[in-house]
Amino acid sequence: MEYLRLSKIHQGRLNKGDELISTLIVLLKEKNIQLGSIYGLGAVSSAKLGYFNASTKKYEERFFDENMEIISLGGNISLKDGDIFPHIHVVFSRKDFSVVGGHLLSPTVVYAFEFVIHEYSGKPFVRQFDGDTGLYLWK
Repeated sequence: MEYLRLSKIHQGRLNKGDELISTLIVLLKEKNIQLGSIYGLGAVSSAKLGYFNASTKKYEERFFDENMEIISLGGNISLKDGDIFPHIHVVFSRKDFSVVGGHLLSPTVVYAFEFVIHEYSGKPFVRQFDGDTGLYLWK
């Protein structure tokens, strides 16, 4: 049986105007975090989401140019093509109290964002293309 052990907990926030994913990648590279999980709350001034269409095996993307609250943000950190890759899903609340969610893509601009990263010890998980699903999954 294989298991992961929690190594460190990183907690912080991003600044208003930061692009969420690229700023997180800079932080992950600075701290050399290659294996972990991420959770966050806050708000965005715009966001790009993806929905993976299993029939076409392609992402359908949609850009939201509006202020929304981050109700739930969760994901994992692994390696893809030799680089650190945060795989993040999110649920946003809109002004009318409806919600939208999906795979978080760039560009997503932060209004306020607080996060917790759990870093795990062990060999990083590596994503490889899976022809059956059309996704990059953990090897």
